[in-house]
Amino acid sequence: MMRILIVEDEVLVRMFAVDALEDAGFQVEQAGTAADAVRLLEQLGDELHAIIIDLGLPDRSGDQLAADLRAQRAELPIVIASGRSEREIRDRFAHDSRLGVLVKPYTASMLVDALANVGVTP
Repeated sequence: MMRILIVEDEVLVRMFAVDALEDAGFQVEQAGTAADAVRLLEQLGDELHAIIIDLGLPDRSGDQLAADLRAQRAELPIVIASGRSEREIRDRFAHDSRLGVLVKPYTASMLVDALANVGVTP
């Protein structure tokens, strides 16, 4: 089963995403901060198949976390969720084919499609 980590500080948004991903057939881990996400990534290692990161985390920006994670695991599929301009994020990571963007607010199908766009399906 594909294991996904959702990194989202807004509890209700995180709960929605967890439910949507579990309904789609994923095993889901969750973190509310970048520090928690890094700790989980270290614990799970290769058991983690993708990560969804909110851009506005309380302890570090999501795009910085994505860049740090990319340096550790070059092939890890990453989806950045943001209410900001999709183009701005895509431009920053234009060279990275394993990184997708999910515009907030999103639906369950948009979430699953964003993972599929980076090659991750249940």
